[in-house]
Amino acid sequence: QQYTREAMAGGGVDRHLFGLYVVAAGMGIDSPFLNKALSYKWNLSTSQVPPRQTVKNTWPNDDQGDVYYSPSGGFGPVSDEGYGVSYAIVGENRLFFHVSSKRSTAATSSSRFVDEIFRALKDIHAVNAAATASETR
Repeated sequence: QQYTREAMAGGGVDRHLFGLYVVAAGMGIDSPFLNKALSYKWNLSTSQVPPRQTVKNTWPNDDQGDVYYSPSGGFGPVSDEGYGVSYAIVGENRLFFHVSSKRSTAATSSSRFVDEIFRALKDIHAVNAAATASETR
């Protein structure tokens, strides 16, 4: 639970790299790549946040996640010029994104970032649709 709270507060930026670093250090391997990557100032903090934070038997009307769902919370950026982006995959047909940035800098815009997420999702959809169409020929 503590790690989840830290991630939701923006403390989970480099978990995957840190995990690789711990394994490398444990095996006595010096990794210039990991040393350099972990020394960077991170401007993008992302994490998946659980979409439900209550046990199933407390959901109304025996809902299985199709009616009552929650996009959960998000977290703030880890730098003044950065973004905090949490996401949740809910079922087969829902994605939630929570994007935050500081208004104190003109370099960031949460709404512009969301527009880019939508553009990227549409691009991914187009690629998948084309691949599916070519498979059925």
